[in-house]
Amino acid sequence: MGTSLAEMVWIPKYAHPTWGLTVGGFWMDKYQCSQPNATGDDDNPDVADNTDPGTVPGISQAGVPPWTMITLYQAMKACTNRGVGFHLCTAHEWAVAAEWSRLNGTMPHGNNGNVNPPSDVTYTSEKGVIDRAAIARDAAYYRAYCGSGPNAWAHNHRADGVWDLNGNVWEWNLGLMLQQTTGYPWILGSLNVDHARAPYGATTAVGSGSLTDGSKSWTTDEFAGMSVMDSAGSFFTINSNTGTVLTLASGTPASGPYVIMRSVSTDITSGMSSGNRILTLRDADADLKAFAVPLTSDGSGSATYGNDVYWFDKAALRGALRGGAWGSGTDAGVFALALGNDPPAYHVVIGCRCCKSV
Repeated sequence: MGTSLAEMVWIPKYAHPTWGLTVGGFWMDKYQCSQPNATGDDDNPDVADNTDPGTVPGISQAGVPPWTMITLYQAMKACTNRGVGFHLCTAHEWAVAAEWSRLNGTMPHGNNGNVNPPSDVTYTSEKGVIDRAAIARDAAYYRAYCGSGPNAWAHNHRADGVWDLNGNVWEWNLGLMLQQTTGYPWILGSLNVDHARAPYGATTAVGSGSLTDGSKSWTTDEFAGMSVMDSAGSFFTINSNTGTVLTLASGTPASGPYVIMRSVSTDITSGMSSGNRILTLRDADADLKAFAVPLTSDGSGSATYGNDVYWFDKAALRGALRGGAWGSGTDAGVFALALGNDPPAYHVVIGCRCCKSV
């Protein structure tokens, strides 16, 4: 393993002009996660497809294939394996980075053209390096190596930016899920990105009716009445909490990564058709404004949000995917959102990215 195994980019704090919130203040992986010993010809040298990562971490490094064929729960574990404060990129963190790009006029281009060499379907002269490991899986898989495109493929259009937020592979997000039938979302229990207060982390102990994270300093009972989802995807109602312990109504959660979420009684699919393009976001919704969730959509969409696409399916609990893949074409983009996949789903077009709280 080399010396650049955890390249990250600081997402600074800024006052969002319509959310009425100061957001940011966290680290985001510069590149989509890869396996530690990935090479140009091998994308799964450490962990087989759809396999528990064990202690193997997801790594941020350029010039290698992204880690795909990974479920939401496996992605949670791969990111927390990096150490204290590391976690799967949350839907809020992704939205903060996306909005920073939009507000600064640098929404990222990317590998979404489904051609060899990999390119942007709109900016066809922008090309990345073909991923030989993907080609070995299927000659028509025109995936790119992480960070191999031009600077316009970064969130700030500079070499020091966050790469591949548009296309290449879809990325799991933590803390945004679509509930079955109702279209109501699960969202993060709080927007706090400071490690000691954030509603996600990794357990230091579990027991009957309790989950402990000794690295936390939560406010007493701030999560009472919410739910925690463990690394196996099971939900537990929180009766109360101290600074480090969640007391649960019943059950014993799995050890490892967890996320605290609350249910919002708003149908985020109402009035829209899956597969349409985003017109507006819920910027005035006190619960949902900080997650870049669509409010309206139609067949054309708005250039403000890259004419990106919003997919959803209420048949069962769904996890959140962002960004699009190499074959998504103009549907891809930093605001593209898919709430149509089961959390245990895995595919060659699905990967992940880590963030770090401080």
